[in-house]
Order: sequence, then structure tokens, then C-alpha cells
Amino acid sequence: MINHIILYKYLTKDLLKFFIMTLFFLIILIFFIDLIELFRRSSNKVGVNYLNKASFVDLIGMASLKIFGNVQKVLPFAALIGSIACFNQWRKKNYYVISKSSGVSLWQILSPILISFFLIGLFSVIIINPFSTVLNKKYENLQTSFFGKSNPQEFSFDTKGFWIKQTSKENYLIINANKIDEKTKSLFAINIFEYNKKNKMFQKKLIAKKGSFAQQKLLLYDVNSIDKNSKVTNFKEYSYSIKFDSSQLSVATKRPDKIFILDFPYYLIKMKSYGLNISKHLIYFFKLICQPFLIISMILLSASLMLRSNERKVEVGIVSLSLVLGFSLYFIGDFIFALGFSEKIPPLLAGFGPTLIGLFSGCYLISD
Repeated sequence: MINHIILYKYLTKDLLKFFIMTLFFLIILIFFIDLIELFRRSSNKVGVNYLNKASFVDLIGMASLKIFGNVQKVLPFAALIGSIACFNQWRKKNYYVISKSSGVSLWQILSPILISFFLIGLFSVIIINPFSTVLNKKYENLQTSFFGKSNPQEFSFDTKGFWIKQTSKENYLIINANKIDEKTKSLFAINIFEYNKKNKMFQKKLIAKKGSFAQQKLLLYDVNSIDKNSKVTNFKEYSYSIKFDSSQLSVATKRPDKIFILDFPYYLIKMKSYGLNISKHLIYFFKLICQPFLIISMILLSASLMLRSNERKVEVGIVSLSLVLGFSLYFIGDFIFALGFSEKIPPLLAGFGPTLIGLFSGCYLISD
């Protein structure tokens, strides 16, 4: 029994070594790809005076901010490629054949390995994800500073409603609404904070039950106006002339990768209460939960193919098949996620389906 424990520890450490080397290589590769893309985007902004100029150090810093997020994304690939390389070495050295002849089954060999990689998956969800979320927010802020915002006419959404900044004649407007109907271009339960453009001083606050956009105007109904002296004035109708194209009205929710995993339930409840589509965020949440199981699925699939044959020589066909199966599982998963985003299939099925397919397939092939 003691000899078996020593064997399990040695084989687990051996596989972890290949996994870490593969992960390091993939992260370095993706880092340089991100850096090249940032250089390309920076060169396209030459001569744009209203944006900050990004230096070489700034671009390296931005690429570095994506490292934690990239680690989360490539963990399944690192587990797949690292396990294939490791199992190939085991075949050359007859590790599995010797273990099998001494009464150790494949499941006994894989059990401590699967537990170790499951813990790595949990670590990525519980520890790496919060760091990744914070750094993604920092990256987005720098991206806006250096490259601009893609759509300044989007309403941003948080747990306190919808927000947008606009200008009207000599004043700045910060518009907050508790609900938006994108089809009718209407806002409900509106708060508008008005500031002077020159001195940035607060002018007044408007509270309206309803509002709508029409021909470069914001029309408000049942309005209470509160000026800086707390004087209240009532209006049945009130309008602002603004530079806003109502045909491009849209709502920008937080990207799923910018939300802490523990904040997901509350954020999803708020999105649903405001009438927003939660499919994309819900599927991402399920996908995040499934990360540890996806990693061990990759180990099972590669083990079921690489350790089947007793041949010591490298069989390109088996290696290729293992890679194809692992990558196919991942990309088929992305296809199913896309179906879930478009509400063609239920979010629960889209979120858990691909990982469960890989997990059960791997268990079946190992047991066969």
C-alpha cells in the first residue's frame, strides 16, 4: 500500500510538471499575441488628439493585466496538451504497463491526478477569478483612455438601474432610469441630474415617471423639478434637446468576465427584475462553475486514448485523435453556448451540457 502511495505521488507530480510547462508556454504565447494586437491598435490611433497616447510600457502593462483571465481560459487546453505529452512519456517508459502488472488499475492511477486537477479548477474559480475580474476592469479603463469607447450612446447597467451621460445646450445631463423598453424607446422612473458645462456646478434634479426619445429630444412626463435651492416645480411635460440617436438605443450590461463569481446571483436577479435578457450571463456563470469538471474531462479523454495501447513508440494517430477530441469538446461547447445565448436551447443545458458530455464520455472510455 505504501509503495502504491509513492507511485501515485510520483505519477501525479510528473503530470503536474507537464501541465505547468504547457500552461507557461501557452500564457507566454497569448501574451505576445495580445501585445502585438495592442501595438496594432495603438498605431491606428496616431493623430487622434483627444485620446491619451499609449507608451510601450503602457501596452506591456495592459497585456499583463489579461494574464489572469488568460490563465482561466487556457487551463483546459493546458490540461489536455500536458496530459497527452505526459502519457506519451509513460508509454515510452512502460509506466502504465508496469503499474498494471503490479495490480494497480487505471482508475487507481488517475484518481489522485483527477483530485489534484479538480482542486486546480476550484482554485481558478475561487482565487484566480476575483483577481481576473479586478484586472479586467482596470484593462477596460485603460482601453477607454487609450483607444476610446466603442459606443458612447449605450446605457450602462448596474444594480441601481440604467445610466448615460448627455449634453443639452449649456448643461451636462446624467440620466438614470429604473427601466428601459428598447422597442418603444421609453424610459421609466427617471432621475436626471443637470450640471453647468462651464463650472460643473449642480443646477437641478428632475424626477419623471416616464420619458421617451424623439428627433434629438428627450420628452419627460409627470415631472418634478428640484433646483439647487430645493425649490420644487411640477410639469406635466418637459423636454431636453440632446444629441442622441434613438435608433441606436441599447443597454450595456457588465461583461460576465467583469463580475465576481459571488456577485453573479445578485446581479442576475437584478437584471431579471429590470427586464433584461440574462441568458448570456447565466450561461457564463454555469460555464465558470463547470471549469473544474471540464479540466478533468480533458484528462480522462487523453488517458482513455493515450494509455490504451501497449506500444512504446509514438503513434501520431492516437496523439492527433486525442487533441482533436479535446479541442472538439471545447469548440462544440462554444457552439452550444452560442445557441444558449440566442435562446435556442435552455441556459441550463447550454451551460452544463458540453462539460457533462465530456465528463461522461471520458468515464465511459476509461471504464470500457
